[in-house]
Amino acid sequence: MRRLTLALGAVSLLAFSLFLVGTGAAGNDAGFLATNYYLISIGTVDVPIASLIQTAQSTGYTVIVRSGAEVTSYRGDQPTDEDEAALLDCDRLLYVDDGLYLLRVRGDDYDYTVRPGRDGTYTLVIVPHHDLPLDTLTDVLAALQGMGVIGSEADMEFTTYPQQAEKSPAPPAGAAIDSRLYAVEIAPDWFSAASAAGLTRVGLRVEVVAEKLPGGTIPEDFREYIETETDSLAKLLLPISRLVELAQSPGIGYLRPPYRPHPAVP
Repeated sequence: MRRLTLALGAVSLLAFSLFLVGTGAAGNDAGFLATNYYLISIGTVDVPIASLIQTAQSTGYTVIVRSGAEVTSYRGDQPTDEDEAALLDCDRLLYVDDGLYLLRVRGDDYDYTVRPGRDGTYTLVIVPHHDLPLDTLTDVLAALQGMGVIGSEADMEFTTYPQQAEKSPAPPAGAAIDSRLYAVEIAPDWFSAASAAGLTRVGLRVEVVAEKLPGGTIPEDFREYIETETDSLAKLLLPISRLVELAQSPGIGYLRPPYRPHPAVP
């Protein structure tokens, strides 16, 4: 993982490119490689949700707004009753889930997504369709700045993953987490990854079970996500961005999907 503080417009592209090549953050001097995807921490983003929704609607995005059990959807500024699956397939999407949001744009050369990260930050995901020059990131940041999603400075940490991995990466040290959950958290597309893993997803959250250690408890800042709880287990509807964070909590022995009953064989 590499870190870069970039003041947009204040750092020359040449210096930025040399940083990426020198540290290996983007792979090599080819820039962003089509064989990889990239998770880039952009720090905290203070854009008001209402303003972001209005900007997205006025620029033709498909917008899904979830507040508790209530869901309102739009194509541009026009309300729609279309099924969520159809809306998720659009090229430009804003998904708002209470105080969280995910912004995704699909293009001919690359896709990018801004979504919740860890510790209150947001993450930029870049998925190249072919090898791309390093200044692609500058183009993406400029587009996001036009949406009000990123400020004049971003504290960036780069993590690179292969697009076609034979085996999922191991979870971080101290995270007792089911490999399917970890794979979803780092996947480039949360929606398709959660579906492929057989997880129950609601908005930007998935249903999980936390197995507590003897005497262990769910940390206070996770308790709002609890659906049911016993002395040893807690079922939560947890933001995807916080799966590893809960799994690393001292009182948690293991974080996994709920067990599903198998139908009886006749």
